[in-house]
Amino acid sequence: MLWQKYLPAVLILAALFLAGLIYRTATRFAGISQNLVDHGVAANETQKKDSLVSVIICSVDPVKYELVCSNLRERFGDSPYEIIGIHDAKSLCEGYNRGIGKSRGDILIFCHDDIEIISPSFSSLVRTHLQTFDVIGCAGTSRLKDSKWMSSGDPYVHGVLAYPAANAWPSDLFHVSVWGGPELTQVKGIQALDGFFIAANRRVVDSVQFDEETFDGFHGYDTDFTYAAFLHGFEVAVCKDILIAHKSTVGDFEGVYKTYASRFREKYKDHLPEKASDDTTVQVDFPYVSRAQMLKAWV
Repeated sequence: MLWQKYLPAVLILAALFLAGLIYRTATRFAGISQNLVDHGVAANETQKKDSLVSVIICSVDPVKYELVCSNLRERFGDSPYEIIGIHDAKSLCEGYNRGIGKSRGDILIFCHDDIEIISPSFSSLVRTHLQTFDVIGCAGTSRLKDSKWMSSGDPYVHGVLAYPAANAWPSDLFHVSVWGGPELTQVKGIQALDGFFIAANRRVVDSVQFDEETFDGFHGYDTDFTYAAFLHGFEVAVCKDILIAHKSTVGDFEGVYKTYASRFREKYKDHLPEKASDDTTVQVDFPYVSRAQMLKAWV
């Protein structure tokens, strides 16, 4: 019969049509799935950029604390953040660890109560830098010699720090100190940071806590924490485009400080070099700089 003659051809055409339909359907669903995956990645990146930041501050001075909180509110704006004040810390290590336990953020900031953040884009800068690095600060060393990061000398010290040109605080004019030259915004390979400002991703404090047993006072906490993070394999960096003024200019490296310096040396005696440099530090100072001049020069 005639239909039997053309049956094989009809079956072949039907099979081809069905295969094409299946292919188009699979491709469509694959595209939808890919769009969902891409959308998920974008959502994760957005979530990372807008993640909660926990700022932990140890302070016994209500005036300083309110000034720094006001500054932080201005710099964060609508960006999500929380401020955790510790007002009865037994030591900075103990206070910061207690603050970590109370914090909810994916990013944690540890800072002094006598700082003023100058950078208008501070919030986005911190989040951006912490997508590349694990721990960041404004000043530090790429080859630690002892508990004082500046002891390493050139070419191992890096950073930018402003401090008031007069006794008034907040100040309108600043002296600005620069270490390591002005050409690099981010200096990677850092081993230890100054503690007036440190920011870290949550995964760091999940592995490294502040050593409140060894450093049970108010010295050595910052070098110890950041050096321990470095030894754990975390990426530490100095970010010179985060401009911060610090009321305290020169620390007291005599007296009780020497006790903690000795403890630091004993703790890390198997890691620290005998000599990192000739101890010569080139510090470039810019006196009487306004906020506008500072931002123009370093941003």
